[in-house]
Amino acid sequence: MRLLMAVLAAAALLVSPADAAPQRPDPAGALLAAFDSHAIVAKSSPDVGTFVFDLIRDPRFPGRVNDVAVECGNARLQPLLDAYIFGAAVPEISHVWRDTTQPSCGFSTFYEQLFALIRQVNTTLPSSRKIRVLAGDPPIDWSRVHTPADLEPFLDRDASITSVVKTQVLQRNRKVLMLFGLGHLTHNGGSAAVAQLEREYPGAAYVIADHRGFTSDNARLEQRLGRWPALVPVQGSWLGSLETTYFPVNRDYPPGTRGYPGVDAYMYEGPADLLVREPLSARAVLDTEYLTELRRRASAIDAPPDSIEWPETFFERERSSGVLLRG
Repeated sequence: MRLLMAVLAAAALLVSPADAAPQRPDPAGALLAAFDSHAIVAKSSPDVGTFVFDLIRDPRFPGRVNDVAVECGNARLQPLLDAYIFGAAVPEISHVWRDTTQPSCGFSTFYEQLFALIRQVNTTLPSSRKIRVLAGDPPIDWSRVHTPADLEPFLDRDASITSVVKTQVLQRNRKVLMLFGLGHLTHNGGSAAVAQLEREYPGAAYVIADHRGFTSDNARLEQRLGRWPALVPVQGSWLGSLETTYFPVNRDYPPGTRGYPGVDAYMYEGPADLLVREPLSARAVLDTEYLTELRRRASAIDAPPDSIEWPETFFERERSSGVLLRG
């Protein structure tokens, strides 16, 4: 027995670290760890891959997160959304994402699938751990919108997001995963929802941006990102030392600015050339009653003919954009 143990020990010494199987990155674990020190983890959305759906399915998720706040959800319909998410038979749940201030939400497949997935996950959880979904878009009632003035009270979307997260999450000492366009999430975003929340709750949020391609030298930099999926911190990593011009920021920064301003981490789900656009919901595209209502809304608010408030313009934009995100 002693001889066998000695042989095994010697064999172990002959295995170099390079011979060992490489450890797979755990982006879900990295994201969930951010909740140790933050009440909010805010990620750009819709997802460019499957990460969010895999995260919701992760058995670690319900123990760390109480709520998921979403951009494509009418806050006026929160009771309807609660009923659906917690398992009730709810007719026409699609009104939650179709009746927002953003027409593109009505054709989203991401939120349609996300709500159904969280509802299913909740069937496996005790009441104390069930995940709540919070609708962040302003509480508009489109049946009452007949003029542009009727829409004006609902145009400040960041104010609505801020109110929902403050009253439903932060004031209740809960934890939330926020899924919104990055413009609502950056720390330095001025009127952005996260920036507003952190004025009252400093350091509450951890902000994650999806990789959609570097603005230059993309192939070389993607090689440095390595295997995917991976969640790479910006501060303290080579990403933080990159000039800001390499990131798709929507404003000018002083020369020499480095890193991704207002962002804490970078979510890499694969090379930009392989990322596909979110498909449109066939049910919404083929729903003639819904399309008629969208045209009524566009007319009521005097939307220009070439704006995406008109379904035909929206469809043409999507058709001409191609399948790939960078197409």
